[in-house]
This record gives sequence, structure tokens and C-alpha cells, in this order.
Amino acid sequence: MAESYKTYRAIYGTFVLLGVVFILFGTARVAGLSFAGSGDQTVEFDVRIIENRWIWDPDYIEVPQGANVILNITNNDGYDHGFAVNELNVNQRLPANQVTTVEFFAGRAGEFTFRCSVYCGSGHFDQIGTLAVIGDGSGPVGPIADESARDLPTYSFEDRIDRLEYAEDGDVKVFYLTADEFLWDYGTGEPIESWGYNNQVSGPEIRVTEGDTVRVEFTNNLPVATSVHWHGIDLVNRMDGVPGYTQPPVGPGETFTYEFVAYPAGTRFYHTHGSHHGDEGEQMNMGLAGPLIVLPPDYEEPDIDVTWMLTERIQYGLFPINGAIYPEIDFIRVKSDDRVRVRMINAGSSTFHPMHLHGHQFKVVSVDGNPVPEVAQLTRNTLPILPGETYDVEFVANNPGLWLFHCHELNHVAGGMISAVIYDDYISGGYELIAPDGSIVRDTDFSGQYSLVTFGYTNCADICPPTMVTLRMAMDALGEDIDKVQPIVITLDPERDTPERMGVYTAAFSDRILGLTGSQDQIARAVESFKTDFRVIPNEEGDSYTVDHSGVMYLMGPDGTYVTHFDHHTSPDQIARTIMRRIERNEGQRISLGSIPAR
Repeated sequence: MAESYKTYRAIYGTFVLLGVVFILFGTARVAGLSFAGSGDQTVEFDVRIIENRWIWDPDYIEVPQGANVILNITNNDGYDHGFAVNELNVNQRLPANQVTTVEFFAGRAGEFTFRCSVYCGSGHFDQIGTLAVIGDGSGPVGPIADESARDLPTYSFEDRIDRLEYAEDGDVKVFYLTADEFLWDYGTGEPIESWGYNNQVSGPEIRVTEGDTVRVEFTNNLPVATSVHWHGIDLVNRMDGVPGYTQPPVGPGETFTYEFVAYPAGTRFYHTHGSHHGDEGEQMNMGLAGPLIVLPPDYEEPDIDVTWMLTERIQYGLFPINGAIYPEIDFIRVKSDDRVRVRMINAGSSTFHPMHLHGHQFKVVSVDGNPVPEVAQLTRNTLPILPGETYDVEFVANNPGLWLFHCHELNHVAGGMISAVIYDDYISGGYELIAPDGSIVRDTDFSGQYSLVTFGYTNCADICPPTMVTLRMAMDALGEDIDKVQPIVITLDPERDTPERMGVYTAAFSDRILGLTGSQDQIARAVESFKTDFRVIPNEEGDSYTVDHSGVMYLMGPDGTYVTHFDHHTSPDQIARTIMRRIERNEGQRISLGSIPAR
């Protein structure tokens, strides 16, 4: 009885204390949670996810800097969710209909967004709240996971190798694979802490023939234990790579040898199975996956054979293909009548990708690596791919153009999951026009140099001036590479835009921009070569007109071929980053990722 009395007194005292705290501080933000204080302390709050509404309750949490924070999060929803604060390196899964405790250290003052880090529909992107860490702003207290301060190497998709080479030990093909910790730039200019195989995201492709004996010497360079699972391969149980089932996890600094016969043929992949069943998703989201292609002995190679690893960094809003986001993702380049195979692997852990190809129908020739009999092959143009699934699709390049190939979950498009199919010479970029000084200028005059080409006209009052400013700012951001790129504006109004007028107009923005005009026929040929579009619109009085057109910029390579293009939503810094990376790729040099501001 005495023990119960003490317990009741303690509970009563707690309520009294909380009442005083509410009277003193509760009016400041009644809808949120706050706990005043500083120094060494632990603060604990109850949070819930409201069923079917996908919102946090509360959506504002206030804690003192330097506190250990404990959140008891009740997920009342029927879907798994996640809790992530990027700046504090917090990311934890919240299983459906469970209470999960999330603990972290609030070592940095400021207001930070907390969000759901598990994709479960478009509403996920609005599932955000604010964590206010109250301090004097003097800097971090104690250990803080600030990625920019981490002493980690930085890589990008430009550092990827497509295929892993092997050594031979008799009849055995020997591959050397490592799991590494690094910062990875997907194309935003903001490298993200990542884990990957052989210092890249996604891991390099392992390609073998069915029946090959494969040995993989795997070394774990991560700060945590991990493993490697050979997804879709029928192998002996002890090589399956599942901690607690077939092997102990591979600890930091340890090496484990996997050996198996590559069977059956098909598009497979390798990925972490974590250190236990609870952290596999986190490790895969960090980047630990790569393609494993097992060719049948009688494989008839198509004209084009492309492998796409579809992944996700949901808490950053990124949905890459092969470790890059648009506009850095390589397009599929084809010639008419090519047979094209695209192997699509969903190596994410929490969301599907309905991949859609414009302008063509494709046949589903393989599911989970297993061939589909010809009579059963579905003809599609959109194909949903769930986590862990692989699909091979084939189509014949019989419709020349520049065709979008993208995820049709449009939030994923916004996060960069966009590529395209482009036919050789569809955008030829040829022209013969007149410069401001009256000289004839041809596209071949810029051989060995990149050119950034757009269309407009001097009487344009809406889209043209912002496009010209973007062009100038992109050039300025190129730094020492500025002389390797020629910016060009071609008029769509040759009747009014004389050579002299084009010179005055472009010089008002930058003396580096070359303005070109010509006859109606010359302009028409240039428009056709770039596959752009415009139309002349007379005004109501009929004594003047405007020219409706797009604001696309075309990047043409040193050999005169189309490289990529940018629409009017692309920032000058993103344009400059893309150009610099193309120059780097062409010259075999690395750029400084810090030389251009992040987006």
C-alpha cells in the first residue's frame, strides 16, 4: 500500500508540474509540443499519425538544443510511415498500427522539417511538420550528424562504371565487391550521405552467362554490419546472404566469400539484406543495390540493351535512374528499326514505378528475370513495377522522334525519374544564318565547341527576356569553362529582326551571346533541324503580330550532335552543372562540385 501511495503521489506531482508548465508556456503554442530547458536532459513526447488523413498530431514540436529527444509515435494508419529529419540524420520506419519510439540528439538549433520517409501515395508529400530546436545559435552541441562536416569522399554519377570486371581462377569468374560510405551527388549539386557498392550508386552491373561459377569476394567498409543477397538466383542456401538465416552479418572491416552457379538466366540484382531484418530497408535506401544480369548461352543480343536501376531517396524527394536524376540521366539513343531491350529493376524498398514510354508500344518479354513465352507477352506502354520486381521490355524503334520515357507517378517525375528515347539525327541542329556583322554563320563553325541554342525574337515581351537572363547567368556560372560554350539565339521574326537589331538586342544581355537571323527559308530550315515549334499570331487590328514559341535551350556537342535540352523551369545553375559535367565527361576531367551553388 505504501508503494502504491508513493506512486500516486509521484503521478499527482507530475500533473501539477505539467499544469504549471502549461500555464507558463502553453499559450505560446497550444497546438504543438514544447519543453523549455537547456543542457543535459531528455525530453519525451507522444505523437500520432491520424488514420486516413496522413498528418502529424502535433505538427509542431519544440525542444531545447542539446537535449536527447524521445518521440513515442503511434501510427494509427493502415500503412507504414516513417519519421525523418534530414539535418539531424534521423530516419526511422513506423510500422502500421504500432507505437514506435524514435530517439535522437537535438544538437543543432533551428527550425527543421520532419516528414514521412516512406512512400504510400501522393499525400505522403504533404505529411510534414516542424521541429524547433531552441538554442542560442552558437553551433552544434555534442555529436551532430552534419553531412557537410563529415570526412567522406564525394562522388557522383559521373564516377560510375557500368560493368564490373572480373578475374579468372580456372573456370571461376571472380568479382571484387565492397560496401562503402561516401557522399553521392545525384545531380542536384548537394551530395548526400550514401552507402553503395564499389563507391557508387547504383552498384556496378555484374554480367555473366548462365552456368558460370561466380565467386564474389565481398568486403564491408561500412561502419555497420551488412550482407549481400543475390535476388532471383537459385543457389545453395548458405550463399543466399540473409543474416540470421544463412549467415552471420558481415561486420565492419570483414570479408565474406560468396560462390554460386549463375542460374537461372535473366535480369536479377544484388542488394543488402541488412545486419538483421529490421534495417534492410534503411540500407537499401542508402544505395546498396546493383544489377546482376545472367545471359542465356544462346542469347540473341538486341541492337540496344539498357539496364535501369530505379531507386529512391524519399526524404530528399529524389527518384533516380542509375544514380542520377533528370536532366543528368542518359537518354536511350537509337536508330530506325533498332530492337531495343530495357531491363528495369525496382531496387527501392517502399514505392512502385509505373514506367511509361511515349510514341511506342513495348512487349513484356521477361518478368522477374524469367522469360515470357511469345504467345503470352503483353503489349503495353505503361508498366507498374513494384519493389523487388524486374521487367524486361522490348520495342522496335519505328517512330522517329524525341520520346519521353518516365515514371508516371508524377511526384517521382518531379524528383527526377525522367529519361527519353531519341533517334539519331532527329535533332540535327543544322543552320546557315546571318550574324550581326553580316557574315554567314553555320553550325559547323562551332565544331569542337559546345553550343547552347535557343529561339526567340526581339519584340517578345514575356518569355524571351527571362530566357536571355537565364542564358547569361548559366554562362556566368561556367567559370573557366565559359569559352568552351557558345550561346546562340536564333530569331523567329526575320521580317523585323535585322542582323543589326539582333546584335543590339543580345548585347543588352551579354556580349557573349550570338544573335542570328536570315531569310524566312533559312529560319524555317533551322526550326526544322531543331524540331522546335512556333506560330505567328496577328493582333486584333491586324497591323502587328506576336510569335508564340517555346523557351527550350538545346545543348549541342562538340561534334554537332544533340546532347540534351533544358526547359524554362531549369535554373541557370542546373544548366551550368549539366554542361560542366558534359565537358568533364568529354575531356576526362573532374569538376569541383562546390564551384556551382546547389539548387
